[in-house]
Amino acid sequence: MSDAPTILFLLVYRRRNIVFVELLLRQLGPNADVRLWALDEVAPDLASQTYGCGPGVRFSHLNFLYKIRPVEQGSWLVIADDDIVFVKGDLFKTIGLMKDAGFSLAQPGQSLLGWWTNLFNVSRPFVIARDTNFVEQGPLVVADSSFLKLMLPLPEGADMGWGIEAEWNRIKEGPFRIGIIDECRIVHWRENAQSYPAGPEMEKLKERLTAAGISSFYQLLHVNMRWWKWQRRPHWREASSAEIE
Repeated sequence: MSDAPTILFLLVYRRRNIVFVELLLRQLGPNADVRLWALDEVAPDLASQTYGCGPGVRFSHLNFLYKIRPVEQGSWLVIADDDIVFVKGDLFKTIGLMKDAGFSLAQPGQSLLGWWTNLFNVSRPFVIARDTNFVEQGPLVVADSSFLKLMLPLPEGADMGWGIEAEWNRIKEGPFRIGIIDECRIVHWRENAQSYPAGPEMEKLKERLTAAGISSFYQLLHVNMRWWKWQRRPHWREASSAEIE
C-alpha cells in the first residue's frame, strides 16, 4: 500500500498468545515501527522486535517502548492487546475509515462472540462509524500523529489505567473527533485480566473522572452522530466541506 501511513505499533504479549500477535503483525507491512514487550518469555520469531521482558504494569511497559527511540514524524499509533483478531476489515481499512470520518482517535467495533467489557463498544449493524465521547483503552486503539503527541506518554502508576478514557475525552474537546469504526470488527478472545484488586482501580477511575470534570463513567458513553451505511460520507464531514466552501 503506497499510501499507507507509517505506524508505531506498541504491544505487550504473553507467550501463549503469539499466534494472535503474529496474525496482527502481518497486517502492518515492512515499514512499521514495531515495539514489543514480553511479559513471560520472548518468542524467538519476535526477538528482534521485543525490547524487554518481565512482569509489570502495562502502561509502564508501553511508555518504555514509546521512549526507546524517537517516533518518525507523521506516524500513526496502534496499541493492541495480544489476543485479538479481525473478523471484518483490517487495520488499514480502520485507518482509512478514520480518515474519512475525521477521527483522530478510534477503534474497530467488537464482536459479540468475544470478551467485551461494555456493550457500547460492540459493532452496530447498518453503521459505518460512530462519533463518540468514548474510546476504550483496549483491546485495540488507533491514533493519528496529532493525537499521539497528546496521549503519550501514558500516565504511570501501580494501576491498570482505568479512567484514561476520560482524559482522552478531555483532549478531544479541542480540534478532534473520536469514535468507533463499526464497519471493522475484532474478536477479543480472552477475558480481561482479573489478577489485580478492583478497589484501587475504582479509586483511580474516580480520580481521573473528577480531574476531567466528569461526574459518572456513563457520561462518556454517548454517541454524538452516526455514519450510516447508505451515506456516501458522514454528514458531519459534508457540513465541514460546506462551511469551507
